[in-house]
Amino acid sequence: MAAPKPERPVAVALHQRIADRTARVGVVGLGYVGLPLAVEFARAGFSVIGIDVDQQKCDAINRGESTTPDVSAGDVSELTEAGTLTAVSDLAMAPQLDTINICVPTPLRKTRDPDLSYVLQAARAVKGHLRPGMLVILESTTYPGATEEIVKPILEETGL
Repeated sequence: MAAPKPERPVAVALHQRIADRTARVGVVGLGYVGLPLAVEFARAGFSVIGIDVDQQKCDAINRGESTTPDVSAGDVSELTEAGTLTAVSDLAMAPQLDTINICVPTPLRKTRDPDLSYVLQAARAVKGHLRPGMLVILESTTYPGATEEIVKPILEETGL
């Protein structure tokens, strides 16, 4: 039986920040998957930065308005007023984040296979802000193996 791999210090530090809720969470894409996820992270005590290319959506969220029927305006308002949920339209704050959850659309093409162009675009954008100890999670609806086949190679171009 092989000995277990020793944990890396950056992984241990990230795990501790997640456990004590001091990790800064980023959610890329504030649609029907991303906004509910961002709200749940904020409810759980994390500081959350929601990132969406739609400036009007970000402005609405920052005013305390919901942009999806699955999330109440009251919840968004409460969290934005508390300062635990903020929406921005670019990745400028990404270097401050500990985790980034990619929640962008994956519509079906005419051929019924997923259009991963938004996932590719998000992964390339995140790649420019990747740092040691950052956790990137793909939450978009894709096929099994998409993270390993599509996102991981893009992020590994950084050498991390």
